[in-house]
Amino acid sequence: MTIVSNANPDGIDYWHENPVTRIGWELLEREPHVLEVGDIVHVQGRSLFSRIIRWVTSSSTEKLSWSSHSALVLEVGNSIKVIDTVGVRIADRTIRSYQTLKSKVLVSRVPGGLSTKQKEMMVAKALEYEGRLYGVFKLFAHALDRFLDNRYVFRRLATMDQYPICSWIVAYCYKRVLGLLFGSLPNAAQPDDILDYCVASRWTCVWVDSSRTLEECKRAYVA
Repeated sequence: MTIVSNANPDGIDYWHENPVTRIGWELLEREPHVLEVGDIVHVQGRSLFSRIIRWVTSSSTEKLSWSSHSALVLEVGNSIKVIDTVGVRIADRTIRSYQTLKSKVLVSRVPGGLSTKQKEMMVAKALEYEGRLYGVFKLFAHALDRFLDNRYVFRRLATMDQYPICSWIVAYCYKRVLGLLFGSLPNAAQPDDILDYCVASRWTCVWVDSSRTLEECKRAYVA
């Protein structure tokens, strides 16, 4: 993980206790509006594929990256929907699907949150990707860059917007709406880069699936 830090006049970091991070799937079931449209979902999957992604997106100076996947909150109502990969295509799915897969999940929010207009723009951009084929070949570009200590070489060539991957969607949505880059160009962004940026830039950790997940992720970032 390569931390890209932003100044924070209040000296508040990602792990601060005010506001308190909300914890647990049961709480999210009762209070879905704990999350907002545009929040970023960081996921650590349990599969071998997820573990390979964590290795591919780590640098030579660190152990496995914490995050193997990222998604964007698309809708908050009776259920919470995210834009994500479903099979071989991009589609919406409920956030509870990560619980079914027994993934570890935490959610970040940009400081101050998004305005209503920004949320509408975020959803509109995200929905441009709905139905597109997952860009699995782009994972090979990320893997090849891993052997160059994650230098931006092969990812520079993987620029076809028609075949997105998870971090690509999040990065391009935030670039379109806020002009924000997660420490790299959108086509180079990886799930770990996005979480690194959120931590370093003192975003708010608004929800996590369990206290254990929160502490585990915190240990990965705090010496």
